[in-house]
Amino acid sequence: MWSFSTHHLVKILYVGTLFLIPFIITQKKNPISALAWIMATVLLPFVGPLFYLLFGTDRIRNRGLEKLFSSTRMRKSLREIENRSVPDESINRVLQSHPAVPDMIKICKKFSLFDAVADNRLELLVDAEPAYAKMEEMICGAEQHIFINFYIFQPDRIGRHFFDLLKEQVRQGVQVYFLYDAIGSRHLGMKRRLLQDLRRAGIEVSDFLPFRTFFKPWNLNLRNHRKILVVDDRQALLGSLNVGEDFLNAHKKRWRETSVWLQGAAAAQLRWVFSEDWYTATGNVLSIPRYSATPEKNGSVVQVVASGPDERGEAVHHAFILGLAMAQKTVFLTTPYFIPDQAFYLALKLAALRDVDVRLLLPGKSDHPFVRLAGRSYYDELLESGVKIYEYTGGILHAKMLTVDGVLSIIGSANIDVRSFRYNFEVNLQIYGSEFARSAEEVFFHDLKKSRKLGGEFLHRSRPVRFVENTLRLSSPLL
Repeated sequence: MWSFSTHHLVKILYVGTLFLIPFIITQKKNPISALAWIMATVLLPFVGPLFYLLFGTDRIRNRGLEKLFSSTRMRKSLREIENRSVPDESINRVLQSHPAVPDMIKICKKFSLFDAVADNRLELLVDAEPAYAKMEEMICGAEQHIFINFYIFQPDRIGRHFFDLLKEQVRQGVQVYFLYDAIGSRHLGMKRRLLQDLRRAGIEVSDFLPFRTFFKPWNLNLRNHRKILVVDDRQALLGSLNVGEDFLNAHKKRWRETSVWLQGAAAAQLRWVFSEDWYTATGNVLSIPRYSATPEKNGSVVQVVASGPDERGEAVHHAFILGLAMAQKTVFLTTPYFIPDQAFYLALKLAALRDVDVRLLLPGKSDHPFVRLAGRSYYDELLESGVKIYEYTGGILHAKMLTVDGVLSIIGSANIDVRSFRYNFEVNLQIYGSEFARSAEEVFFHDLKKSRKLGGEFLHRSRPVRFVENTLRLSSPLL
């Protein structure tokens, strides 16, 4: 008589996991990635399929973006905002500043929906203190709406101070919408009483892609990494900075951050980005953004580029590649996490081989040391191609900024890694023009003074060190 044993159950479950293979083949367009996950499923029973469910999915249905696409009225409103703030003389001046700029604007609009808009007032904010001061000024000056979306929002002294400001604005009749990433802000998510207090005060609160259900474990891998504050559809702040006491310069870790404050039509575009995320998180449609302020004459021409594992695809990735391809003189890149894909890696090397002055400012120490070690495995070929690499020693580098030829500046939330390119919801601001680029380059060269340049000594580091770096590089898509 045949008896059913644990051994038979394991066999049945293993065969069942193999039915995941057709799904992997269908979902994964990259054959190398598909083959890696298939091998993990076959050779690592149960563990491989579990990891695929947690980390293998890189696409999501963005209902907010679908809503924008499907609504003629909403698309018309977006174009009206863009058209009324695009004086011909400003755009023409930018289009003539560099031969590649027109194509840059056109392609980024195709992938990210937003056109370049003129006459924006900008302010570059270095580190947390001035950025938090500007955020407080914006919140206290709000008249109608406040929209906040942060990857990390800590429920500490700084976070609670902003919550008090928001509650006071609600009492003054301002509508406040607060969105936080469920994983990045997990400490806030565990403060149930605090969140209930915010809701009782009248603040609309939601988390983004919470890890609550067994049927959607891939939520763990797809995160909202954006950092946005928008007030009254007229002014906004975005960049690398999260909210918390840890990020202050007075803190022992000393974080190096970069943010941009803006006033102009681009703020209304950033509100579109928030509205998409809010709809995806809650299913609720916010009012249509409107920009009615008087444009800042002779202000900056900027373009919002948002991307994520949704219909937009890898818009930020494409914009970075375009920036490297257009370079004729200089490329100055600051990033805290450097794990480039093959396309970005090749674009950097080719730029240097074209005698473009390519300089990378990367972390000397990191809040994610394994990521830093994996990133160092990419340095050798770049140095040999003529790329100059500096490691920041003035604290924990968390700023993200790229300038090209003194005419293009990109600042936002995206890192130069596979996660930002493919798995995260990110948003960058592309600023076209020499005036802002000069300010950004001044910040870059000031940071270089607090950095060490890598050279021959690095290229001759020991084999054990190289082994550790290359081993960690194998897991780079998960870092």
